[in-house]
Amino acid sequence: MLMSDHTSRQAFGLKILNARHKEIRRLKREGYIAEIHGNKFWNSSFLIMDYLRQHPIPSSKRVLEIGCGWGLLGLFCSKKFSCSVHGIDADENVIPYLDLHAKVNKTKMTAEKKKFEQLSIAYLSQFDVILGADICFWNEMTEALLKLINRAKRGGVSTIMIADPCRSPFTDLAERAKERYKDVSVVEKFLKKPVNATGEILIINT
Repeated sequence: MLMSDHTSRQAFGLKILNARHKEIRRLKREGYIAEIHGNKFWNSSFLIMDYLRQHPIPSSKRVLEIGCGWGLLGLFCSKKFSCSVHGIDADENVIPYLDLHAKVNKTKMTAEKKKFEQLSIAYLSQFDVILGADICFWNEMTEALLKLINRAKRGGVSTIMIADPCRSPFTDLAERAKERYKDVSVVEKFLKKPVNATGEILIINT
């Protein structure tokens, strides 16, 4: 599952570049410096990738990755399931890293700068599935994500998945979601490959 050299690694069918890779260094020299923790690939995306290998997304689905960072989770869905994928992130400096990984992995994913609060019901209605990993790390994000989930539900989004290593804002989000919605599950995941990663996936079927 995992193959690596000094500048990249292979995991879940994707090539993931690291800070030593010449193209990553080039983007940094050009001034694309992440401002909101988007300086690398975060491991909770692997939890959802592993889950989706067992519970695949149909190829006709439209996927939105929120807080996409480098976009590896969305790119996995694009490459593995031939889904139409779009990403949003509050930090526009991460988008060139996403575009680079799309090119390296010979797949497609669009992206733009947007905050959770800017995703209207009409905007969210363009998608069937919403995915997010390591996006609930500040207390204020809990309420922002609950409101986003409400708008997504009203917009007709069928499934929302959010993964996290169980930081307290995420745990609060999961508990409040279970109180508010009918079809909610929290799936524990433990991975040894491609990295040691543990956490939970909040799954809301609307």
